[in-house]
Formats: sequence, structure tokens, C-alpha cells
Amino acid sequence: MSLNRTLNRLFAEVRREAKRNKAFADRLEAAILAHRSEREVDVALIDADAVQEEKGAHSAPVNLPEFNPVALLTRDGPDALAAALTPFARAALAKLVHEHNLDPAGETEGLDEPKLIAHIVLAAKKRIERDRKLFDY
Repeated sequence: MSLNRTLNRLFAEVRREAKRNKAFADRLEAAILAHRSEREVDVALIDADAVQEEKGAHSAPVNLPEFNPVALLTRDGPDALAAALTPFARAALAKLVHEHNLDPAGETEGLDEPKLIAHIVLAAKKRIERDRKLFDY
């Protein structure tokens, strides 16, 4: 079996367990947030053509880069997070909110893109505060 296939299977199992087990997901997120890279790593954003295509086609599948809004906020601040989210269509932002569980109360259903971005930034700030309190002992 190739290394790529093995890694895909490994991370698929980690994703399944994180989705099923909130305590595991929280510990995994905390471990990732605690990691400080020694390299300068840019957040991978989709290219401008894909952004335009996504905004124009409502029925097309949502292509969202895999990045963690909490990690981006921690590293670069709220303005950088908002700027990174600005190119995305509402569907992509909603997917990000869902995948990172940034709306447990279901408040974002009717929000437009700017308000959804503001919600993501605020939710990421709250997550950082929660994590600081959780590990402040």
C-alpha cells in the first residue's frame, strides 16, 4: 500500500473519531493550536478563478480550503481572518461554520456574507478564550 493511501486512511479514521467523539476533537484541536511551527506557513486559499466560479454557480460543490479559523486568528489576528474569509461565497462560509462547529445555537441561518464573516471572527475569539480558560491551571 502506498504511503499516500495509508495516510488517507489514517486521517479518515481521525476525522471520523473527531466527528463522533467531541472530547477527542477538543483534545486534537488543543494539540494543534499548541503547536508553533518553526517555518513560515501560509494559509492556502483557493485561487481567484475558483472564487469567481463559486460565487457564480450556486449549485456547484463548495470548494473551501482546509484551514482553521481559530488558528488563523491566533496567528494573524481578527483583521487577517476577516480578510481571508472575504473572497468566499456564503455557501463556503456556511460550510466552514458547520465544519468547525462555530454556530451551536443556529444563529447564522439567514446571515449575509459580511455578517457571517463577523460571526466567524467572533466565534473564533470565543473559542480562543474558552481554550485559554480550559488550559489555565
